[in-house]
Amino acid sequence: MRQPRAILLLHATVVVFGFTGVLGKLIVLPAVPLVFWRTLIGALGLHAWVVLRRSQGAIPRTLRGPVALTGALVALHWVTFFAAIKASTVSLALAVMATAPFFVALIEPVVRRRKPDGSEMLLGLLALFGLWWMYQVDVAYGKGMALALLSSFCAALFGTLNSVWCQRASSLSVSRLELTVACLVLGFTLLLTGEWTASWPSASDWGWLLLLGLVATSLAFAITVEVMRVLSPFTVAMAINLEPVYAIFLALAIFGREEVMPPGFYGGAAVLILSVFLDVMLKRRRAARDQGVI
Repeated sequence: MRQPRAILLLHATVVVFGFTGVLGKLIVLPAVPLVFWRTLIGALGLHAWVVLRRSQGAIPRTLRGPVALTGALVALHWVTFFAAIKASTVSLALAVMATAPFFVALIEPVVRRRKPDGSEMLLGLLALFGLWWMYQVDVAYGKGMALALLSSFCAALFGTLNSVWCQRASSLSVSRLELTVACLVLGFTLLLTGEWTASWPSASDWGWLLLLGLVATSLAFAITVEVMRVLSPFTVAMAINLEPVYAIFLALAIFGREEVMPPGFYGGAAVLILSVFLDVMLKRRRAARDQGVI
């Protein structure tokens, strides 16, 4: 795959990731059954991908338990993410998700047993300022913001853990097990709460769920893995940081006035997204300096 095509595919994938929030609002199902069907379809899609590519990769036995527990964390992340969308707006949920790097700055030193990074902490405080600014605009979305914050924390935690697991097993194998466990956890939850009978999708929901599970989960993951063989981690990280931007524009285009927020919201969101871009730029500059490039 040539680099220009890889860049085009990467940005198309990020747009698909951004469309995930829109799908969460279009699907009528509550958050728990929605994520159950997403993980079921996504897991089946990844299993099919493995069969087609003949890329079997076993996870070491000692790692299976920790990866399985991380799968339960993935389930909590997605449930709270879609619950945040249903309690507020797509724009707000995706903007608040930009706080994930701040949580990573707190979590990674503990997981990797290293000293906290001062620049990461400062950028995290900048992200919190953006979040505070957004909250001051309209406190009516407090519940949605709290759910999105919990989702962001879960994303930071399982993302940090996955960076450790994927050093000992392939990312495809890790993702397959995590999605499978997430699906099983949510399936048992629906059975225990007696909500299974009310969790069957409507005819219109089936179409959106297939799009969410196959395109926005399995296919998007597979494409991301492929382009990372051609593009640098910096290019990939910068593109993925555009997800909230794409999501906000997609939500405005599809839902119109329903997604329009006061100007202060966009000011706070801009500060959040700026903190993410600054973090990537600083890491890029530091890596270049360590290699003697600058």
